[in-house]
This record gives sequence, structure tokens and C-alpha cells, in this order.
Amino acid sequence: MQLVPQISDRVSEQLLTICCRNTAKSVIPLTLSILFTFFLLHEKVEAMQLQLWALLSCTIVLARVVLLRQISEASSLDHPAKRIWATLLTLLLGVGIASVLLFFNSVDLFERAMLTAIMLGLCTASYSINIGYPPLLIAFIGPPLGTLSALWAINSGQDINTLFALVVSICIPILSVTLIRNGKFMFDVFSLAIESSTKLEEQSQRLSEALHHAEDAKSAAETSSQSKTRFIAAASHDLRQPVHVLNLFSGALKNAPLDERTRDIVDSMNIAVTSLSSQLNSLLDISELDSGSVKPNIKSVDLCKLAQTLMGEMNKLAEDKHLELINEVPAALYVMTDAAMLAQIIRNLCGNAIKYTHEGSVRLQATTHDANVILSIVDTGIGIEIGDSDKVFEEFYQVSNHTRDKAKGLGLGLSIVERLVNTLDHKLSLDSQVGKGTSVSIELRRCDSNAESLALDTEFDFSQGTASLPHGFWVHLVDDEKAVQSSVKAYLETFGAKVTISESSAEAIEFLSANQPDALLVDLRLQDGDSGLAVVDSVEDRPLPVAVVTGESISGSNLACNYPDLLMLQKPVSNEALLELLNYMLTDSKKRRPEAQEQ
Repeated sequence: MQLVPQISDRVSEQLLTICCRNTAKSVIPLTLSILFTFFLLHEKVEAMQLQLWALLSCTIVLARVVLLRQISEASSLDHPAKRIWATLLTLLLGVGIASVLLFFNSVDLFERAMLTAIMLGLCTASYSINIGYPPLLIAFIGPPLGTLSALWAINSGQDINTLFALVVSICIPILSVTLIRNGKFMFDVFSLAIESSTKLEEQSQRLSEALHHAEDAKSAAETSSQSKTRFIAAASHDLRQPVHVLNLFSGALKNAPLDERTRDIVDSMNIAVTSLSSQLNSLLDISELDSGSVKPNIKSVDLCKLAQTLMGEMNKLAEDKHLELINEVPAALYVMTDAAMLAQIIRNLCGNAIKYTHEGSVRLQATTHDANVILSIVDTGIGIEIGDSDKVFEEFYQVSNHTRDKAKGLGLGLSIVERLVNTLDHKLSLDSQVGKGTSVSIELRRCDSNAESLALDTEFDFSQGTASLPHGFWVHLVDDEKAVQSSVKAYLETFGAKVTISESSAEAIEFLSANQPDALLVDLRLQDGDSGLAVVDSVEDRPLPVAVVTGESISGSNLACNYPDLLMLQKPVSNEALLELLNYMLTDSKKRRPEAQEQ
């Protein structure tokens, strides 16, 4: 193993920052451990030597805190040199702590057992201090655990059974290897998360600059605005991919054993990633609608069934704000529309109503007028000023967010609603009073149930519950992106799942001919013009749950028509949504395989 493994400067910087902070926090526990050991041995060994050990160990603990901070801030040292010095300081501490074992053969069995317990406890706690970075971890645990193992193997004085001492001697290296492997996993996930975050920041910066230039160009000429939207729509896959990867890496990191401060950082990162994912989806939805690539699939839709499904999705959001969510859409009411687009309209309007309603209710109502149906979302929220009624459907406009708080989103939800309504050729109206509430109405064309309703029949509905996977659940991933492979594997393995990978359709088909995983996740666009649909077609007659997870535009393609029963998700997919999808596929797998239920 190299003394300083190759890692990026960004990862190295974050590692040293966290080590400095955690090292300072560990001063008190380490000092108390040294004092406890001192009082444990003070009547058993030569006092002067024991005092010298305690003084030397405490000095090393304090000096390491000061020197590690100076090394971290030193501009004259490059990152590899800083990590070398940090490793040497940690090695010095490990040797200092382990030097108390010089008294091991001079004390009774009780003291030997207590010394063993103290050393094991300190070493077990150490890997969270340095985020599992292998050189630092080995430098600290190597001297005490290596010495302990040797001393138990020698069993000087034959105080206990030789076989028992030998077993203890063997168990200590096993524990050491376990600590190192767990630490390496923690550091790998930490490193991947930092690298993905860096790439995401770079792409976000480029996207921000592109959008800024696009806004300037829009004021100059309409043709420039159209070019911008076409560009973003074409780049949709490449923009969604890094956010999808970061979602999964942050989920894996959240499930890793972390100290309190690091967990706070991870939780904050998850919130930021969720917000970025939502905002990116809104931006790309806008661009797809403006570019004209989204074509509605007009069919007869059961409005009551659609409303019931969507109210179930929104119920948890309303409950969190102690609001009453009421569905007043009558049964057997059919309209001509695109089910998926209308569902997105209702989600955006209900979500917006819940966001700006602090007490009372949000109602979904439907009334008939001749050949039309008026669908209304009525809330008892803060209302809108008369002068602002024409602005709420503009891009980036938000009621009561004049300070542009990004935690409240970008203000694109209602802008998407207006574009979808125009695409469907429906009519949109708004009525609001400040302090009393708002009513947003959509006029749709009524029809008879002369065709089977397609209201969300082919869409996957994520529940609001907490999902998990059975240990050993086998997922086979077909994706050519290394970052996606690593993130899916890192996240799902935290739940005990087994993940295997193919990078091409041919490789996947050959693998599946001899294997039967529990679920199959397929990307659409693979290398060299290859398509994941070849894999989907190859398992069409097998009882194998399949889902497409892609960065391509689903709404603008013929996938739903050509594969009506295929589960489809568009990147970026949150880690919770991926887990819910796999749970759904697990249930579907049991339905497809009656023999599995019998077992």
C-alpha cells in the first residue's frame, strides 16, 4: 500500500479539515483514557516510568492538535506532503499510546484484559475521526493492535490457558482487518461524494452561466431564446446524469457510520442535492415544453381516478402542515386530455397551494358546464395582490419571496402549468383575495367513457413511507457510465443488496441468459449507438421486473406507447425514489412468480 494514495486536492483538503476538527474534539477522550490507564497501573508498575509514559502521551495528543492545524494551513506544502506529515503525527500518537504495553508482562490478568479493552476501544473509535483514510487509520491502530496480538501470542508467564491466549491473539488482527475495510469503504464513499459534488458544482456553474447568457439574448431577439431552449433540451441527458449520481452517493454516505458533525454536513448536502434536483427538473421541463419536443397523447381520462391518485400523493405534504386536503371530484367524470400532463398540472397547483396555505384546507373540485368540466384547486392561503395576478405564471416569480430564497425553489412551477395548459389547449383562470385564498381553474372538454381510461395506469406512484430491501436482493444494472455504476452500487449495498453490472446490451443479454436477478434497471442510451431497449426486448417473456432509468426525455418519446407496461423513471432519481421503485418491483416479482410465494 502506498504511504499516500492518489486522491484529488479537493478530497485531500476536506479530509484534512475534518481531521483537524475531529482531532481537537478527541483530546478530552484520549486524555481521560490515558489517565484511566495511569490509575489502573499506578500500583502495579514502576511509578516513574508510568508517569513518564502518561506525560509523554498527553504531550503528543496536544502537540498533534496544534501541528496538524499548522500543517493543514501551510501554503508551502502540497497536499501529498500534508497527508504524509499528518500520517507521521498519527503514527507518533499510535506508538505513544501503544508504549504503555511495555508494562503488559508486569501486571496481572485483570490489568492485561483492561489494557486490551482500552486499546480496542480507542482503535475502534479512531476510524470515524479520520473518515477511514487508510494511511491515518493504519498509522494509529497498527502499533497498539500489532503489539497486543504479539503479547497475547507469547503469553508470558502463562497466566491463562495457552489456547485461549492464542485465540485472543488471532482475533485482534481479524478486528484490525475489519476496521481497515470498514474505514476504506467510508473513505471511498466520502471521496466519491466530494468528487461528484465538485463536478456538479462545475456543471451547475456552466449551466448558470448559460442561462444568464440566454436571458440576455432573449431580451435581444426571440430567435436567441429559441436556440437556448433547444440547446438545453438536447443537453438534458448530460445535465441530469451528474445530479442523479450525486443523489445516490449522498444516500450512500448518509447510511455510513459518521460522527455527529459529519452527519450534519451530510444532511445539509442531501437537502441541497434535493433542491438542486428539483430545480434542474423544472428548468429542463421548461426547455422541453418551449422547444416543442413534448407532444400530448390525448385520450379519455377518468378524472375521479386521477384525482384520487394525486390526492394520495399530496396527503403527506398537507398533513405535515396540518392542512385538510379535500377531494370533491365526482365519480364517472371523463375528460379529453393527456393523463400525465394533467397530473403534472394538478401536482404543481396543489403543491403551490399547500406551500402558501398555513391553516385551513386545499380543495380539488370539479363542476360541469354544458360540454366542459371546470377543475378547480381552491385554498385558504395568503392570497395574491391584484397587481400580481398576471405575474404568478411568469418564470422565476414567487409570491412572498422577494429576497429570492432558493430554499423555496426557482418559481417555475406555475410557469410549467401555463405551458402545459397551452400545450393541451385547455383554458386557465385565477381568482384570488389577499388573506382569504386563491382558486385556480382549468377548463377541459368533457367526454364519455368510450375508451379505457389511461389515468396514471402506466405511471409508477411513489408512496411516502419508508422503504427497505431484503438482504441479498439482487439488482442487475445496465449502464455504461462509471459514475452511475459506482453510485448505484454504493447506495444499494448499504441496504445489503447485491449489485451486478453490464455496460452494453450484448453483455447484459449474455449475462441474463445464465442468471436470474430479482430486478433489472436499464439505461436507454448506451455507448456507440447501443440501446437498453434491446435488453428489455430480450426479457419480454421472462418473469423479471424491468425498469428504465434514463436521462433521456420520456415525455417527448414514443416509449409509453410502444412499451405501455414498462416502468420508467427520468434522471435525476432521488435515492428514496429508487428504493421505492425496487420495492415495487419486488412486489411485482412475487406476483409474477407464484412459486416464490409458496416458498
